[in-house]
Amino acid sequence: MLKVYNSLQIKNIVLKNRIAMAPMVRFGYTGQEGIMSEKLLQHYLNYADKEIGLIISQALTVTPGARVSDRAGAYSDEHIGYLRELAKAYHKNNTVFLAQLAFPGFGFYDAESGDVNKLTIKELERIRDQFINAARICRDAGLDGIELHGAHTYFLNMMASGQANKRTDRYGGDITGRLTLVKEIIEGINSFSDDNFILAYRMGWGESLEIDTMTAKTLEDLGIDLLHVSAGIPQDRKLQLPDGFSFNDIVYTGSYVKEHINIPVICVNDIKTLDRGNTLIESNLTDLVAYGKPFLADESFVINSSGNLNYKPCMECRKCQWFIDGEKCPARRKPDNL
Repeated sequence: MLKVYNSLQIKNIVLKNRIAMAPMVRFGYTGQEGIMSEKLLQHYLNYADKEIGLIISQALTVTPGARVSDRAGAYSDEHIGYLRELAKAYHKNNTVFLAQLAFPGFGFYDAESGDVNKLTIKELERIRDQFINAARICRDAGLDGIELHGAHTYFLNMMASGQANKRTDRYGGDITGRLTLVKEIIEGINSFSDDNFILAYRMGWGESLEIDTMTAKTLEDLGIDLLHVSAGIPQDRKLQLPDGFSFNDIVYTGSYVKEHINIPVICVNDIKTLDRGNTLIESNLTDLVAYGKPFLADESFVINSSGNLNYKPCMECRKCQWFIDGEKCPARRKPDNL
């Protein structure tokens, strides 16, 4: 059997294969008061029986506020209902489901975003407690765990980055200081979680592979169970890739980091097919492969790849319709996706 189909155990939780659906915002699926709209809920439920080993939700906000009220959150017990419905559907089909948690309103390259250096210690402690509370809500809803969103230039990425975080208190300084907030969040979650609850982290790259390695090692030491490596600060980074390496800088960063830590790693970004994903796993460059647009183009991407590992449903449109209206995705509008 191909290694991409092998199971993987993290704590007491067993993933039936090494295939993950990456967290992706579904634009236009509006809700109210942080509760998933029925349309978005049904969209996620449609993936439950599609033979996916791990599904990570789009970012759920840990606090009410602007720019997130039309999507989904995990900051109130009122949100347990829709999360529990997802958990039941996924568990029925032996699919592991993690909720990605994020704090909104901060982006390093967004002039209108907040500045982590201007937050008081009390404000950071309040944010810390909101992350912990959101994880408790996910635990109470029966989810398999959470992923802290520390990538793509957003809040936790800014806190971890020496380019963004210039603080001189306990939340700044070297990488250990810059990850103090994450340390406190992990400690809070560990106070009520157990070996049936995965604590993952989506790590954004830094200025160099050396910094990435230091960050990954620190996160492992802090108790992260699963590391998901993606882009971060700087927004673009070009590496000298080894000859014959047929993947991009983001995948290479994940594969490089994997050599230096002992927890499972997810590689993501433009992997495209199960054949390419299997190559990464066979070569011991990653433990799991995550796909985004292939799952947007075809919910049954895994099933439809079983007879053709080079199946590529995404048509790679110049302007992806999912950023406008996913129902207009040309791959989804075809009579079938094969």
